[in-house]
Amino acid sequence: MSTVSIVKCSDYGMTEVDIAVQESIDLLGGISQYVKPRDRALLKFNLLVGAPPEKAITTHPAVVRAMIDQVRAAGATPLVGDCSAYEGPPNPGRYYSACRLSGIKQVCEEEEVELVHLSAESVEVENPQGRAFKRFTLAKGVVDADVIINLPKLKTHGLTLFTGGVKNNYGCLPGLHKAQMHLRAQGAENFSQMLVDLLLAVWPTLTMMDAVIGMEGDGPRNGRPKKIGAILASTDAVALDAVACEMVGIEPLMVPTTRLAHERGVGVGDLAQIQLLGEPLETTRVADFQLASGSDFFGHTGVLRFLQGRLVAKPVLVAERCQGCWVCVEHCPAGALSKNGQQPAFDYGKCICCYCCQELCPNNAIELRRPLLARMLDRRDEGE
Repeated sequence: MSTVSIVKCSDYGMTEVDIAVQESIDLLGGISQYVKPRDRALLKFNLLVGAPPEKAITTHPAVVRAMIDQVRAAGATPLVGDCSAYEGPPNPGRYYSACRLSGIKQVCEEEEVELVHLSAESVEVENPQGRAFKRFTLAKGVVDADVIINLPKLKTHGLTLFTGGVKNNYGCLPGLHKAQMHLRAQGAENFSQMLVDLLLAVWPTLTMMDAVIGMEGDGPRNGRPKKIGAILASTDAVALDAVACEMVGIEPLMVPTTRLAHERGVGVGDLAQIQLLGEPLETTRVADFQLASGSDFFGHTGVLRFLQGRLVAKPVLVAERCQGCWVCVEHCPAGALSKNGQQPAFDYGKCICCYCCQELCPNNAIELRRPLLARMLDRRDEGE
């Protein structure tokens, strides 16, 4: 049985976040259970792109600051870092700019903590327990850390339906290795199996979720901030994701990473096998939480493989928003986007529906649109 703590936290005021973070850890036995004196503890936050904290795209700096204090209280050295997808090939200028926009750089400077450019160095790591991925290229800073504290943000995701503790581990892959994984593990099932294999290679000592303000709609970048009002913590990222999903009205085992991990015995995804500490789940539930456009496919079980192309949402350019920055072209792992005059053009014959373009577009100029058949199924389900 796994354990997840839930503590209410209504806003990002420093005092309230500090209290909630400490209480969530104390419910699990206290920080000294996980961090020892002289440990080098990596605080692996979520830095999808550089964006202000109020956009709810990245882990809020107040949560990172509170975790820095916890690590120091244990007599250890906190390090802060991520491999941002927006960075592409190792690019310190882009990375530190994104950290500045998200408020993380300021926190590190004020707390005199090292902000690690994780993508700068990488190492090959064997993963003998993996089902399909027996080896990963990981950021060297991840491998060198004595302790990894995973700090995800609760958000929706067009491909994996939900992004939390398990998906945040993806940021341990540096540079363009993320894009390579999208090519090697195409589709939600294969990609999620890869994430479960990755969890075996990098099992965080502790996962703490920023669910004070989450993201609904077309996450993980272009959705809407949604108040949830909680901090969650666990040593089991799978169990933490399951509880977080239940809070926002998502059936936990509907999320492919949670279901596949649970089936393989890599963490616990069944709520009946999870012990909850702190706030009762019933008092933290959120109504009317909206999923991403691309995630409706997961509600249609038993769909034949040849029909998937008619159900999965496709990325579509919203021309009037496009600024011609070419970030989408640069980061498309399948080469399905190309420069066409002033704006990018899609080759849907190559598109693998990984939604990297939609995630990383800084101008929200790419939307996920469902095909007609998917919309008809939705209307049918609503009528039943």
